[in-house]
Amino acid sequence: MMTNKRSLIRAASVLAVALAAGHLVQTMTAGSPSRAEPTPAIAVLPTAVTPVQASIDAAATPIPQKPDPLPQAAPACADRLTLAATPGAMITVMIHSPCRGGERVVLRHAGLAVAEALDADGRLAVPLPAFDAGGKVSVLLSDGTVLRDAVPVPDLGGLRRFAVQWVAEDAFQLHVGPGVVGNLPALASLGDPSVDLPMQAQVYTWPASQRISPVVEAAITPATCGRDLLGETLLLTEGTTTLTDLTLSMPPCDAVGDILVLNNLVPDVTLAAVN
Repeated sequence: MMTNKRSLIRAASVLAVALAAGHLVQTMTAGSPSRAEPTPAIAVLPTAVTPVQASIDAAATPIPQKPDPLPQAAPACADRLTLAATPGAMITVMIHSPCRGGERVVLRHAGLAVAEALDADGRLAVPLPAFDAGGKVSVLLSDGTVLRDAVPVPDLGGLRRFAVQWVAEDAFQLHVGPGVVGNLPALASLGDPSVDLPMQAQVYTWPASQRISPVVEAAITPATCGRDLLGETLLLTEGTTTLTDLTLSMPPCDAVGDILVLNNLVPDVTLAAVN
């Protein structure tokens, strides 16, 4: 259909040019002596492509299409965060930053914040006790880049957790009395003390059906005596986490070697009888 249409338009253009040329020849020969036979009008038709024909041919010529760009490989220094939910309501945090070997990173989750160090290849795999069923984790890298991911933690409801966390020399220790905790990772120590500005934590986990009261201790040392120690506690109960500031005024330095003990940090929860 397009070929026929083009032929019709081309024929009409040629005919229009032919008629105009014939009229011009007749006009020129009408006022001059008739000494020779007029040249047939068809003999002066131009052989060049008319503008109409050129525009039609241009419209009919397909425009070359650019090839699709090839998929780009991931940058060699790309930072990657991967999370996996593991038994005991734990989150395994896996970091791969191939161009950040040995750098300090800060892991954050539901108020918990600890500093770790990547290995020489820029890798880190660390288990993190979950304090939130949504399993949101962020990682702060040394240049301010933040990596984020989340993994659901389905078995958090039947557990209680208590944590104490601190920065640098404001050190605390978490202790509990004897109790049955089954196969749970009862006491977990988090954070690398060798990094610049260490951020550390200790977390204790026990079944919600048991009554256990963790206590926090602080050793009086030359680095802690005569000043305030600052920290935070986290308490997970019935799937909800409460974050509380902890301030402890340390005795004068003549008490170095003693230990302060903080009791009653975990409120008792009355368990409802199930019929």
